[in-house]
Amino acid sequence: MPGCFAWISDYRLICCFVCLCFGVLVAAETQPQQSQPPATPPETLVQSVEQQRGGRHWIDKKTEAPKSAEESLACFRIEPGARIELLAAEPVVIDPVAMEFDQKGRLFVAEYGDYPVGPGEKDAPALSRIVLLKDTDNDGRMDDRTIFADHLAFCHSLMPLFEGILSCTETEIVFLKDTDGDDVADIREVWFSGFTPAHPQMQIGCPRWGYDNWIYLTYGPGKVKCERPGFETEAPVTLARQDFRFHPLTMQFESVTGLGQFGNTFDNDGHRFFSTNRNPIMTDVLSRSVMTRNPLVQITTGHTDVGPAGEDTRVYPLVDMKSNWLSHAGTHTSACGVTSYRGHLFDDSFQHSTFACEPVGHLVTRSIIKPQGASLTAQRARPKADFLASTDTWFRPASLCTGPDGALYLADMYRLWVEHPKFVPEDVAAKMDWRAGEDRGRIWRIVPEGGFQPDSPPETASAENLVHLLRHANGWRRLLGQRLIVEKQLMETVPMLQLLSRDQTASSHSRMHALWTLDGLGSMDADVLSAALADPAAIVRRDAARLVGLRFPRDQQLLASVESLCNDENFEVRLHAVLSLFDSESQSRATSLASSVASASSDRWLVAAVMSASPTCSGAVLRELVTQWNDGDSLTAEEAESRTEILRQLASAVAVRGDQDELGETLSLFASTDGGGSWWRTAIIIGISQGLPKTRGQQFPKSLAALIEKPPAGLEEAARSMDQMMQQAVAVVTDGRQTEADRLVAVRLLPYQSPAALTEATAALLRPDQPLSLQTAAMETIRGTGRSDLALMALNQWNTLRPQVRSQVLSQLLVRSETTTTLLQRMLEGKVAASVISIDQRLRLLQHKDDSIRQMATELFGGNVSANRQEVATQYSAALTLKSDAQAGAKVFEKSCSKCHRIDGVGHQVGPDISDTRSRARDALLYDILDPNRRVDPQYSDYVVVTSDGRTFNGLMVSETPDAVVLRQAEAIQQTVLRTDIEEIHSTNRSLMPEGIEKDVSVQQMADLLEFLKSR
Repeated sequence: MPGCFAWISDYRLICCFVCLCFGVLVAAETQPQQSQPPATPPETLVQSVEQQRGGRHWIDKKTEAPKSAEESLACFRIEPGARIELLAAEPVVIDPVAMEFDQKGRLFVAEYGDYPVGPGEKDAPALSRIVLLKDTDNDGRMDDRTIFADHLAFCHSLMPLFEGILSCTETEIVFLKDTDGDDVADIREVWFSGFTPAHPQMQIGCPRWGYDNWIYLTYGPGKVKCERPGFETEAPVTLARQDFRFHPLTMQFESVTGLGQFGNTFDNDGHRFFSTNRNPIMTDVLSRSVMTRNPLVQITTGHTDVGPAGEDTRVYPLVDMKSNWLSHAGTHTSACGVTSYRGHLFDDSFQHSTFACEPVGHLVTRSIIKPQGASLTAQRARPKADFLASTDTWFRPASLCTGPDGALYLADMYRLWVEHPKFVPEDVAAKMDWRAGEDRGRIWRIVPEGGFQPDSPPETASAENLVHLLRHANGWRRLLGQRLIVEKQLMETVPMLQLLSRDQTASSHSRMHALWTLDGLGSMDADVLSAALADPAAIVRRDAARLVGLRFPRDQQLLASVESLCNDENFEVRLHAVLSLFDSESQSRATSLASSVASASSDRWLVAAVMSASPTCSGAVLRELVTQWNDGDSLTAEEAESRTEILRQLASAVAVRGDQDELGETLSLFASTDGGGSWWRTAIIIGISQGLPKTRGQQFPKSLAALIEKPPAGLEEAARSMDQMMQQAVAVVTDGRQTEADRLVAVRLLPYQSPAALTEATAALLRPDQPLSLQTAAMETIRGTGRSDLALMALNQWNTLRPQVRSQVLSQLLVRSETTTTLLQRMLEGKVAASVISIDQRLRLLQHKDDSIRQMATELFGGNVSANRQEVATQYSAALTLKSDAQAGAKVFEKSCSKCHRIDGVGHQVGPDISDTRSRARDALLYDILDPNRRVDPQYSDYVVVTSDGRTFNGLMVSETPDAVVLRQAEAIQQTVLRTDIEEIHSTNRSLMPEGIEKDVSVQQMADLLEFLKSR
């Protein structure tokens, strides 16, 4: 199941040394003599790698027999104050991975019988199903099962809806309903089809009713059609690799922010959380529509980790984790089933609790959610212990849910393995009984230690009953009341809901539900929102501001109240107030937007909200901020950087929009007689320079240099002021008498100089007497200019360039075919050593689409690397026994690995964490390096982007929006490419780490590197 089983995959092997893909032994112009290893059968090394400590050390080990439910119960250790008890066990429930209670309090369970590879036989019926469990003798345990719906292909999640069950299969969303009272679904409708699963660990799933009355699901890419009778769409809609939502009444559907796996939940305050294997708690701060509605700016991400992620997570299993890679021991490797507790049984310490399952570690974590600026953060409930852990190695927690009684329920798939064969080498996968435990499963109930008195089933017979549910202390019942009122469109509830929305004797959560229920009925009115905007509870003010933007975007009276919330003490309220001003025509709008970030410039979400909300007033916001910030006060480095970035983005938006009056007013700031403010002037110049090439104003030139040369009427004085700054920047950059700090600041303006000025400055900076920091900063700064002549200028001075600068020059030369050809010709002439080309660069050249480049590369590098990686492993097996030097290995790491990996503070984090390699077997590490493409996780696949002007980029895809894609390259460089500039984009389906390290690293060097990694 996504998340629960989507743990780590093979990127821990495959990408364990992504660094080597970019690594260049730059300083070594000649290849050292390699020692000859003894001949060892390849299969011997491979078998050793797979079975030794630190690799898949558990493959052939004896495994404990499964325990009875009672025996397993004795193996739990649970947080003080809570008690765990059995609700159901085999044969009443089998393979449970998700469960939900319907409006009658009945428990429906998704049994994931297809996991991991389906029924096995071709054309055999699917094995997953949804069952209804009952406690017929009222002893607190389920003793009866009815198969509600069978043969649902890879069905792993569900939710109650319209007196039926909405289920998610491999490629479809299916609605099931029993109409004749026999507890078996006789209606089976496909509502949506065409989803594209990555694998059974990552597919459409986890439907949840949101507070805004949309249904949210995780992982929804594909060519999707609505097939619900009466709502059919004619043609499929192509959806990106993001989460998915649809409206249950209109069947409108779309992609939404985030990319979850198996885990999706809403807390009592209305936040949505989702999870992936290494990210136990994430949230969506900005909606997809908010991110894309202002075409003048680029907002590349709208979601964030709430708690620690990846290597920063901590778990405390009671037994060894049977994980593929011990480098992730003690951290989340299979986080899934994220669930916010919404019940009322536990004391205040349980409020704002969010749980995450960790099936590989046989445990469940609990975190406390707290505000952090305009977003959230999570803190472990207990520093050194988990909420629930077991010594039973068959215990596999998959997901949780809050029940109508306020208890917490836990689905335990109870399997021997939760890995998927896709992420295990075929020879190893063939040894394993993947279905061990397929006839078992448990559901556990977690209650206060002192016990509890179960509530009666919810009363839902009348409209009054449902409104009363909105007042309940149990969040499950409140959301049930809202859902049923909206489902049934009970308009008679409107007066009661209006009263509840103002009732200060009710909880703030009740008032919040009243607002969204009114909205779900299409009955929101301005008076209700006006009162809610002044509510003492932050969550009510927040949602009222949001609803103004959705329903009354031009109501000046309401917007005046929203503007006052732009300075709310709660930053989340402030954020939604800002977002709701998008359509406002208020004269004070810019002032309100500016004030929201004036004292909070480091909050990236507030900044993004301002950018999203100001397409027609970016210049006015910028001027307001300059007025407030140009007061001469000293700034910290963080303040200066964040303020500079805000002004840069606003100035860029002004230039892109191309409104002459707005641009004129912005540039008039440069005509000020005030001599201060060099930092904000620099920020504005950079922003204007970046925006002009994309300007929509036909009257404006496409570059700053052209604007300065021929300024529009009325801007002559501002142009002269900018020209003076630009000339001064060149003078400072090229003057060795200036401080290095001042010269580094001036370097930032180089890309926006006139072509002649930039050429002059570059030539000066390439002289060998210039500081290294200045040279590297200059090469990085001009990287985005696309000027190949500057890279060729650097190539002409190759012999005097330092290794770090050579690496930058190579990257720029290899972006275009023309400069690549020149570089290879220099190598063939012996003017540049071919050994400076890294392995990944070499492989791309050998596979280049240009025939002449491929031929030159073959002549230089001798053709592709050996495809027989086992044979290479045999050749390098001597590295396991040679006398080795950890200090020498550290140098190999720094030269070959540090561009993409970090250990002990050295290097950059581009690929996965390798800081815990000491716990891995030496031979396992060796084989990871030598055969990186044995299995590739899509998350760490190399992407190639070709632009319309002939440049080529590659790297990890870290973000994509309708406007741009972001690649992460060596040294953690973020390369943003606008979609309008992209001619081709594709995944190589290969690891960033290339095969062929043996061509650059000798056996002795490999031995030293392994010693360094093992001896830290």
